[in-house]
Amino acid sequence: MAERIIPVDVVGPIALDLSMSTGSIRVVVDSVLKQARVVLTTEAASGPSADAIRNTTVSMNGQNLRVRVPDVTGGMSGITTLSRGGYNMTFSGGNGVQIINGNVHITGHGGGKVFVNGREVTATGPAGDAVTPISAVVHLPARSVVAISTHSANTAITGTLARLEYDGTSGALTAERVGDLEATVTSGSVIVGEVSGPLDINLTSGNVNIGTYSGHDARLNLTSGSVRMAATARATGRLSVNATSGSVRVTGAAHLNVRRRVTSGHVQIS
Repeated sequence: MAERIIPVDVVGPIALDLSMSTGSIRVVVDSVLKQARVVLTTEAASGPSADAIRNTTVSMNGQNLRVRVPDVTGGMSGITTLSRGGYNMTFSGGNGVQIINGNVHITGHGGGKVFVNGREVTATGPAGDAVTPISAVVHLPARSVVAISTHSANTAITGTLARLEYDGTSGALTAERVGDLEATVTSGSVIVGEVSGPLDINLTSGNVNIGTYSGHDARLNLTSGSVRMAATARATGRLSVNATSGSVRVTGAAHLNVRRRVTSGHVQIS
């Protein structure tokens, strides 16, 4: 296993800017924690993923921590990712995969190797060539803010973040409680239990579900996809909905200043 612990010398909340293309991201906000801690791991001791961890760039400026994990799939062209029910299937390179009568046939320039959790189950090449998933585990003090940019990493956030900026191409984001939320989603899913501040959602496809919203300014912009949200009595100000297509359903919003612009799709605000 390869592991890298990123030291954070400052005390108190920080602003984390994390860019990580694939793998998994777990953020834990702890009200009694004094100093942030970031750990990157992968199962392989060598190979592309271990190299990516070693080559991760880190910079600290005051309370601002910037982490850039290299993309271990960056050299592959023609990447296609299919997302269904929280699971992702990624295809890249030449030829493809066929499933016939329960048998899996793999053809392509890579020699038809098969890897399970980073371990090669065929004998055509060294297991060290495998790309194993990278995991980022982040522990943050209360009142911290986070910006995450990812292609397909699944992200889970527990505790309360003061602010979250999320930019995801696919994959899934789940978060318990967020003050301000700004999310740009190309596909995949976003589930946030509670948003108490300004909300800005830009959705090309996929699904966004906000359990309770009690902020003072909400903007929902959809090209397609689905947004579900429940406003509370504490919510105030404007609710702006701009839908080219897709589906929007907001409940508990009758007391808000609602502005809508709908080209097609279905928008229900009650």
